[in-house]
Amino acid sequence: MQVSAPLQTLSELIQSRATDSADRVFCSFKGKNTTFAQFEGRVKEFAGALIEAGLNPGDRVGLMIGQSIDHVEMFCAVVWVGAIPVPFSVHLKSAGLELQLNSARPKLFIADRVYANIVRQAVLISREPPKIVWLEDGIVLAGEAQLNWLLRSSRSLHKACPRSLDDPHVIMYTSGTTGAPKGAVQSERCFAVGAKNAGILNDAQRDDVFHSWEPFYNGSAWIVVTLALQKGLKLHMVERFSASRLWDEIQQAGATKLHYLGGLINIILAQPVVESEHNNSVRIAWGAACPVDSWRKFEKRFQLKVREGYGSTEGQMFTHLNLEGVVGSVGKPIEEMESWIVDECGGRVGPGVTGELVLKPRPRAVSMLEYWGEPEKTAEVVRDGCIFSGDYAMVDESGNYFFKGRKKDSLRRRGQNVSAWEVERIINAAPGVEESAVVGVDSELGDQEIVAVVKMRDGAPRDSLTLLKCCADQLAYYQVPRYYQFVEDFPRGPSQRILKRDIQVDLANAWDAEKAGVKPTRANQGRQK
Repeated sequence: MQVSAPLQTLSELIQSRATDSADRVFCSFKGKNTTFAQFEGRVKEFAGALIEAGLNPGDRVGLMIGQSIDHVEMFCAVVWVGAIPVPFSVHLKSAGLELQLNSARPKLFIADRVYANIVRQAVLISREPPKIVWLEDGIVLAGEAQLNWLLRSSRSLHKACPRSLDDPHVIMYTSGTTGAPKGAVQSERCFAVGAKNAGILNDAQRDDVFHSWEPFYNGSAWIVVTLALQKGLKLHMVERFSASRLWDEIQQAGATKLHYLGGLINIILAQPVVESEHNNSVRIAWGAACPVDSWRKFEKRFQLKVREGYGSTEGQMFTHLNLEGVVGSVGKPIEEMESWIVDECGGRVGPGVTGELVLKPRPRAVSMLEYWGEPEKTAEVVRDGCIFSGDYAMVDESGNYFFKGRKKDSLRRRGQNVSAWEVERIINAAPGVEESAVVGVDSELGDQEIVAVVKMRDGAPRDSLTLLKCCADQLAYYQVPRYYQFVEDFPRGPSQRILKRDIQVDLANAWDAEKAGVKPTRANQGRQK
């Protein structure tokens, strides 16, 4: 295991790399290289412009900017001033943006003009309209400014505002996969520790090149940026993730490390073989939620190692690291975290028993400090200094943890609790299936009926009966979906995780096993083949 350097705040990291690695390339984007010294200079210029716009330490700043080095520089400039950045998803519409604006209540809102209509509509109806600062020149309305104006009338801010590792660093809104988005307040320590442990997981070295595709409204993107500043390594940034262009981009950059999230492993595997994937330069693919059945396939096809971990917005980017290559495991707790499993009554359970994963950060600021402005929601998750993850997990005799699904991603059918994750695992392993999502609909008998929404691989037949038989052979009768609906793709969040709340269930056109007379019951399941 690597020996880590003392933790530094983001501003300290920027200054350190500008001093000891001034001429090394920090980031390449669209063919342009930015050195660590150039990066620090731009951060100071932008910080001066923010002071000119009236920003003070402790203020919040909304960011709605596409993938670019400007985005990284502006985020860091906000921190340099001592303010708190609040990255918003560039895919939000005005209603969703208004909701988050009313929660965060930023003083400034910095945005690309391509989002002008959405931003202006949301700001107009928000409770405390922020001042808008456009990155590009163009028409300016009352209450707005342009970055170039501010840069021309300001001076670089050479000295960063002092901050401690335990000060609030950023407000990251959850993706809302299990409910309304909430603003998670995370400290400088949270990001510094997250980047340190990400570096342990992916064996980060100074001569590495990281393929940087993560959207900057996702916390993992800033962990990668922080890691690059900790190690002095290079980021090769692209505008967006593209499975079809991935290996060409990696070949062009000479990238050595590839980060994955959510469903990206299967999305990449589903692509046709291309010449650039052979003898590629990537040595480690690292991240979370690699499907068990795809783990070895991914390693073999692309001649690399998969390094899996577990984390959450509330807990840490990585609370667990799998450094031993145990397929399907998320590994063991990081040194800054204790973890254990509890039953529904809160009692600890032993190896082999599935329950809720509980985390105890050391110190407390390693994890989320609070949900911004939502003390009741915070109290549901943070209790007695512990983070109740809301995820089911199991630990084996060797101390390896295994993710077993989300508590809120469970259904109730005929009086029985059903883990959607367990059902999806079986369906995803069926022939021809690329990905699935299991959701519930109200039943005329009470509780819920289970709907399997399935995306098949190109050319694979849409055979509901075969999927039902796969489920009936491996699941309890009450876990077997009644309805089967096929889709071309799913609505997805920034990490490519499926957004179940946005799935449009179409029972009128779904295959109904009960109407077909083949739905397993307690009595007939043993004969259902």
